[in-house]
Amino acid sequence: KSTIIYRQCRTPTIFERLEQTKMTKTLYLLRHTKALDAGPADPSKDHARGLALRGQKDGKSLAMFFAAEDIHVDRIYCSTAKRTRQTFDLIRTGLEKPPVSFQDSLYLAPCDELIAFMQTIPEPIKSAMIIGHNPGLHDLALMLIGRSGKNQAKMLDKLRTKLPTGGLCTLSFELAAWEKIGAGLATLTRFVRPRDLDQND
Repeated sequence: KSTIIYRQCRTPTIFERLEQTKMTKTLYLLRHTKALDAGPADPSKDHARGLALRGQKDGKSLAMFFAAEDIHVDRIYCSTAKRTRQTFDLIRTGLEKPPVSFQDSLYLAPCDELIAFMQTIPEPIKSAMIIGHNPGLHDLALMLIGRSGKNQAKMLDKLRTKLPTGGLCTLSFELAAWEKIGAGLATLTRFVRPRDLDQND
């Protein structure tokens, strides 16, 4: 006589379901390239500062870097300052002209406001770029990074020292949703500075 054994199927917990739905998201943090000197202190004129000749050169170098590396970005979020908009204009050809959203809230935004903004990024987006300003962008990168990729400790040390104009941080996350983004959850996969691109000329 055969015996039939029934096995009860356990329903995954909410935490297990979240783990199963995690996917890699990529965030590019780009500080605008070199801007014209501010001159006499006048905050009202800061927003209108454009790029210096060096900044224009660095922007073109970044565009060539993006094209050479075949980097794809689903959406760019850019501060409305003149120097960030001009940076975007220079790099977009290297990124196959992705959709861009100009945001007043990204102008000189501190780290906590940048985090809050990223948590609102729509879920279909898997890769996003923020073009913004220091010190908020630098603080954000250091806050998000929990570790660096293999053999990239020196790269993280350079980033800790400075995020220069035209500096680009590439961060990867394993997240179920952008709203889950938080401190220490990112892996630094790349850090590129304009001087690094000059060395490759």
